[in-house]
Amino acid sequence: MASDINSVFNYLINMKLVYKNIIINTVVSVLILFAGEFSLYFFLKNKIEKETVEHLYLERYIMMKQLKKGVNIESFRHNIGDVLEIETISSVFYSKPIIQEIEVDEEWEEEHFTSKKIIFDVIQNGRTYRVSILKTIDEDEGLAGSMEAIIFISTFCMLIILVAINVLVYYKLFSPVYQLINDIKNFSVQNLKKIVPPKTTTQEFVILSQEVSKMSEKMIKDYSSVKEFIENMTHEIQTPLAVINTKVERCMQDENLTNDQAILLSDTSKAVNKLFNINKGLTLLSKLDNKQYNSPEEIQINKLIQQRIHYFLDFIENKKITLNENYFEECYVTMDISLAEILVDNLFKNAIQHNFEAGKIEVTVKKNEFVIRNTGEIPIESTDKFFNRFYSQNAYKSLGLGLAIVKKITDYYNFTLNYNFELGVHSVTINFK
Repeated sequence: MASDINSVFNYLINMKLVYKNIIINTVVSVLILFAGEFSLYFFLKNKIEKETVEHLYLERYIMMKQLKKGVNIESFRHNIGDVLEIETISSVFYSKPIIQEIEVDEEWEEEHFTSKKIIFDVIQNGRTYRVSILKTIDEDEGLAGSMEAIIFISTFCMLIILVAINVLVYYKLFSPVYQLINDIKNFSVQNLKKIVPPKTTTQEFVILSQEVSKMSEKMIKDYSSVKEFIENMTHEIQTPLAVINTKVERCMQDENLTNDQAILLSDTSKAVNKLFNINKGLTLLSKLDNKQYNSPEEIQINKLIQQRIHYFLDFIENKKITLNENYFEECYVTMDISLAEILVDNLFKNAIQHNFEAGKIEVTVKKNEFVIRNTGEIPIESTDKFFNRFYSQNAYKSLGLGLAIVKKITDYYNFTLNYNFELGVHSVTINFK
């Protein structure tokens, strides 16, 4: 029971603004309607009772006037009130009339009536009489018996009308907001199209739409500036790096080069090549962020892996690594061919670079799944950090951008990527489904 109440409460909290407004207005309207209807009911009831009493006093006045003229009291039995009772008494007790309210049950009609009775004493021809004139309120006015039904029907009809009006008004009123929300959901800086404010005459919505439009326009400008900066930087840096690399290679060909100088130039060449690779990786990540790869094609993963293994075979043999290949099923994936090659290459580079001498690499391909395992050092921290850019377990050995690029590519195509370490073996699993 408590969980059901909490569920309802959470649903009301997380409800759309338009529904909240409709419910609040409806509840308030119902309370006002019922208060008004019941006020009307009691007003009419009081009015009817008051008129009934006035009518009884009027009939007494007429009766007293006729009695003074000598009209026999018995002649009034069937002419005044709904029920007229006349009885002989010994002395006057009610010199002034009194009003009583009584309940009358009519068993044969199975109905219940509220009645008013006026009681007074009169003297005629030396005899004292007690007169009781009874008048049924419901029968007198013909309204009290059906007032509850009238109130219920009118309240129900008005409630339906109010809910319908609220729904129509609020949906019409909030339609620009929903259009704006939909535009925000579909907004992408890559499209270079700002959000156009929807047409509305509501001042608050006009201001909101204009500010959102300005914000989208600024985001597009900022995105274009960053994109242009990255493109210029990655392009312009290639030329000086190529010049440095060429100069270093020419210096290394000098016959008078000493051993120490050769080592320094070799380290310089490695650093330049690393800068080349970093520049290339950052360019790739930037293109992935900007969703600039839009040429997918169907690729046979088994065949692609075999081609890339042939490319890395010298590195594998140089490190005396044992390679095992398991192709259980054909695996086909729809993606950009260049990204597929980069994905596989980075996984193999990582498996080779961070492996032991005479270590092991195992490749397994199933339908919609590619797994690469390799021996390596025990992770000091969580393997989740391996996908961070330039993550390093120590100051001398960094994972660079390899696995960060792998993560970016799998996210780009909504593939599932898992990294695990168990019994001295690192394993990366990609599920293409």
